Amino acid sequence: MTAISKALLVSAWQPTRPGATQSGLYRRLTIMIDAIKQNCSTIEALFFLRHQDDNIAENQVRAVERDLSDRWEVDVRASFCRREPPRNTERFDRYLQSASSFFRLPGYSEFSGTAQIAAVDDCLARNPDIVFIHRLQCMTPLMLTRQILPPVFFDIDDIEHVAMLRHLSQPPHWWRKNLAYLQLPALLRGERNAIKLSFATLVCSDLDRDKLMRLCPVGNIMTIPNAVTLPVATNPSQEPRIVMLGNYEYSPNRLGAEFFLDKVWPIISAGCPSAEAIFAGHRVEAIRHFAHPPPQVTFPGFVEDLDELYRRARIVICPILTGGGTRVKIMEAAAYGRPVVSTCIGAEGIDLIDGKEIILRDSAEDFANACTDLLKDYEMARILGLAVRSVAECRYDRSRIVAKLAGLLHQAVK
Repeated sequence: MTAISKALLVSAWQPTRPGATQSGLYRRLTIMIDAIKQNCSTIEALFFLRHQDDNIAENQVRAVERDLSDRWEVDVRASFCRREPPRNTERFDRYLQSASSFFRLPGYSEFSGTAQIAAVDDCLARNPDIVFIHRLQCMTPLMLTRQILPPVFFDIDDIEHVAMLRHLSQPPHWWRKNLAYLQLPALLRGERNAIKLSFATLVCSDLDRDKLMRLCPVGNIMTIPNAVTLPVATNPSQEPRIVMLGNYEYSPNRLGAEFFLDKVWPIISAGCPSAEAIFAGHRVEAIRHFAHPPPQVTFPGFVEDLDELYRRARIVICPILTGGGTRVKIMEAAAYGRPVVSTCIGAEGIDLIDGKEIILRDSAEDFANACTDLLKDYEMARILGLAVRSVAECRYDRSRIVAKLAGLLHQAVK
């Protein structure tokens, strides 16, 4: 494709934070980066820092630019803007005030201030050919600017109102939590207006597309699945070993791990005493059991060699109870040919057949029994792994997804 001049990327991803490149959020972002650079010779990236973070000095900005340019293999010009501090209001008043406007909602008001709008305006003044917005909060200042916009691509990898409702439905149930439901209409309006502002809104699955089409029946909502680079396929480990991989700073991953260790692992240990479990990834220390691990459970943290980690795995688990989007961890396990046991929410939006290409179980007992069966029956695990690897090759090969998105971007600017 013929390269054009410039793309503007706006993201709340934190390139200077430890573990920044380890999350599924970042891995989806790189799919977008690889598609953008097939069309654009320069990416101007605006990152919104957390309000409590220190300002980044000029020499640090240049260092980030060099690092991202090398990592992404495209010329990157970076700028940073701090988010607004949350408003200090009484808890009850905060719920009532934020219910009146999307731009007052927690998580979005921090992107709605004068400084955040000015930062976006400065970037738009440099005349990007396309704008790529990473997640709903970064659409907020764009919705408030008065600048004329080029084609805007809006990636909503988690449908925020779905994630909010699922979070509120989880225990503990206390009366103040119910006040958060007052914020739902404002959030729905924000999502709807963001979709209308975009040239194309990108979601992770056809299921998410259908949900958003009911909210905003327009023709610009398109499925760009999460995807993975396909490694050399290998057989599952002969050892009865379970692996979970994730960023445990993300609360659905942490809560899912704790649910598994509290309610599922004791049943597995009783039925398969030789079983082991490994919880790998960023911020494993956030898991409540980290300080006092149950027997035969380890928390190695970030693992550099994923090939070795998956070589040791008989099965991979995704015991997620809340959140939205689709789980890169399931696609990655599929690419390695490892059978996956997941909750229905954990596997939502991924086109896999229960019992043939994945095992879906929601109760602790059923989840444990499914894991135990695979730990005791190697041939069953191997056959399930072969089936899910075949799906990954057909539907979730990263190179195919990047090419699809690159073509969409090219159409917008040709």
